[in-house]
Amino acid sequence: MILFLDFDGVLHEDPCFDERRLFARAPELAQALEPFPEVRIVLSTSWRSKRTLAQMTQPLPPALQARVIGATPLATAPDTPAALRPYRRHAECATWLRAQGHQDTPWFALDDRPSLFAPHLEQLVLCDSNLGFVDATARRLQAALLRGRFRRSAPIGATA
Repeated sequence: MILFLDFDGVLHEDPCFDERRLFARAPELAQALEPFPEVRIVLSTSWRSKRTLAQMTQPLPPALQARVIGATPLATAPDTPAALRPYRRHAECATWLRAQGHQDTPWFALDDRPSLFAPHLEQLVLCDSNLGFVDATARRLQAALLRGRFRRSAPIGATA
């Protein structure tokens, strides 16, 4: 399974004015993923525009670092379905899935910005930007990952 991971509003609140609070919620995410060793992380954060993959993974706990297999592209492919083009992050996830041959791999996105994804996307696990990844989010993510274990992915252009 693939988990597309945003940073701001997920691993720390957004905005985060205290640098010491950056990645404060990362240990909670690592703990929530412990029962799911098959989950691999693809970074879909806006940090991609100014940092390398190594720079982005460095502040993560080792348990999360070990799961990171890449980052989504900053641009979508020309063959991105028209229905996804208005939803930038969703389209970037779809582009990565196709480029890596993972069209049939179950996937989820952990993010705080629903406007970047198609409406009613069941693969989207939303965080509250002001709080980040909290217990309620962990429960929703784990429930989604359990569902993902038992089925193939919906087509990447599907919204529900």
